[in-house]
Amino acid sequence: MKKIFITILISFLFFPIISFAKIESLGQKLSGNILLQVESHGEGWYVNPADQKRYSLGRPAEAWTIMRNLSSGITNANLLRIPVGIISSNSPDNDKDGLSNNIESALGTNPDDSDSDKDGYDDLTELKNNYDPLCPSNISLPIDIDFTKQHLGKIFLQIENKGEAWYINPKDKKRYFLGRPDDAFAVMKKLSLGITNKNLNKIPTKLIADVELKTKTTTTIIQQPITQPTNDPTIMEQAATAIRNNDQTTAKSFFTPNMEKIIEYTLNYFNQESRLMLANILSGANLTVSTDEQKIYSAKVYFSLGGYEVPVKFYVQKQSDGKWLIMNL
Repeated sequence: MKKIFITILISFLFFPIISFAKIESLGQKLSGNILLQVESHGEGWYVNPADQKRYSLGRPAEAWTIMRNLSSGITNANLLRIPVGIISSNSPDNDKDGLSNNIESALGTNPDDSDSDKDGYDDLTELKNNYDPLCPSNISLPIDIDFTKQHLGKIFLQIENKGEAWYINPKDKKRYFLGRPDDAFAVMKKLSLGITNKNLNKIPTKLIADVELKTKTTTTIIQQPITQPTNDPTIMEQAATAIRNNDQTTAKSFFTPNMEKIIEYTLNYFNQESRLMLANILSGANLTVSTDEQKIYSAKVYFSLGGYEVPVKFYVQKQSDGKWLIMNL
């Protein structure tokens, strides 16, 4: 009788724990990770933290497109709170400092000088030790590990720059550059986790075509709108029209020469819905600052995946020939 009583007591004490304990799915455990099928042909998959479902990464160009379509916007100030991770690639590296020209462009360092701030330490060494490679005073970057942990596995776009993409690796808690298809492939190859077919099948699949991209612009004005000058009536609307029509030649004509490759890559890898989304952002921006040499267009963009709005600015600069061109995207 005593033995039966003890058994009942143990069952009573532990039953609530067994019944109400939250069982974490494999998708939740591997949230934000890039997976490779070790029993197949090495197919790549990304487990999206927003829904814990897996998305096929396919070939490098497809992986780049998918990663960007599942991204959220981030300000430069917040991005600096996440440590930078470096992966060697075959991309050009003019100054041979271990940082490709592409990532140096994203970071703002000098691709032709291994020591951008002239403090005696090369850019790569400073980044690895969380120092600012653009400050000669040996100032540490504002790294915030708690902030980083909140965003593990996410893909961010720099909304205040040129839309550079970064992947926050859950394993080492660092951000890795996804600027071009080659960069995406290097990240897949270096940071992915192997997974068996049996375990992979435990994670629900979702097609990128099913992702609802509800990025939208608002008419919120950061400052009072300025009447558009007659010599530049609709540069943003003209650029937006060309992007909607996927007209690369015309679209590039509204941007500065250093932006042409970015426009080309964007239109090559964006689908129709993404192009429309981008065009709406451009055409919905309001002229808020105007000088003889520069104009600033402002808007607010809502990122449905992150659930928040961020301000964006487009800078239009007067060229030596008198033409006005957009400097960023």
